[in-house]
Amino acid sequence: MKQIKIGVLVNTHGLKGEVKVKPMTDFPDIRFQKGNTINIQYQDKLIPVAIKHVREQKDLLLLTFEEYDDINQVEPFKGSVLSIDESQLHELEEDEAYYFELQDCEVYDETDHLIGTVCEVIETGANAVLRVRGEREYLIPYVKAFVTDFDAQTKRITVKMVEGL
Repeated sequence: MKQIKIGVLVNTHGLKGEVKVKPMTDFPDIRFQKGNTINIQYQDKLIPVAIKHVREQKDLLLLTFEEYDDINQVEPFKGSVLSIDESQLHELEEDEAYYFELQDCEVYDETDHLIGTVCEVIETGANAVLRVRGEREYLIPYVKAFVTDFDAQTKRITVKMVEGL
């Protein structure tokens, strides 16, 4: 099953198995709920873990996992990617998209001219911004004023180009 990256386990915290996680999802409150099962990608293995406790600290989350109550058990996981199975994704509204769906999409203007390919999705807080590389590089806000169509199946985005974009 395809894995979707939702965060990175950046460090341990204290001696009782708590870990610091940098969330990399628009839905940290959903993905990191108490009782949810997520995967630790460690040495080419997927280790499923159930979230026992979660709390926020600045821009990080502090998590504990069921059956992991000692720093020595979680220390090896530092730097590991946290993921979920693609089947755990929930349906989005019609005009929304997951970042992994936007990555590597071809971007066209309204006259069907290829502008380039999405090489990065940047989270700004207010909205996502697509970094598009083609003949030159563009930063295109992922909002209805600019993005007129997105087709996840064909990996195609149509945008309205405006002066100064």
